[in-house]
Amino acid sequence: MFKDMVDAMSEGFGTCLKEMKYLSERVEAVEKKVGITTKRKGTSSQNTTPPPKPTLDLGSESVNGTNAGTKSLPEDKDLEKEDARYQEKRDAALALFRAKSDRTRKLAASQKSPYTANSTAKVIIPNKKLYPGYNPFAKIDKKKLKDLADWLKMCP
Repeated sequence: MFKDMVDAMSEGFGTCLKEMKYLSERVEAVEKKVGITTKRKGTSSQNTTPPPKPTLDLGSESVNGTNAGTKSLPEDKDLEKEDARYQEKRDAALALFRAKSDRTRKLAASQKSPYTANSTAKVIIPNKKLYPGYNPFAKIDKKKLKDLADWLKMCP
């Protein structure tokens, strides 16, 4: 049980990281397209010096050919395809989640009360105590039981 919880938590954390990375890439692409440059909030040392650009070392020329060490930015078409694919996955996951939650809300046939649609049974076995009467599940009162036994002995 604990291992299942840990696995679920780590899977959720990984999904959150992927989502954050995807959204930050989308924001950067939109900012670049619009031409907006924003300063990120942080410490004073971060505001005075520009953040270092990450460099990618993709290997030697013999492996990667003439484009060794360079990487092209994703184009608008690629971003649109990725966005569409992301939306499809999101919609599929939401549909699956809704189906599961609908299943958990509905009771199985064995869990439903057999008296829900039967008005006669509701009259015979009421949920509320309308008046004090015979209760077959009441505790046995010894004094009343003795009086009843004495009365039965007297009656021929």
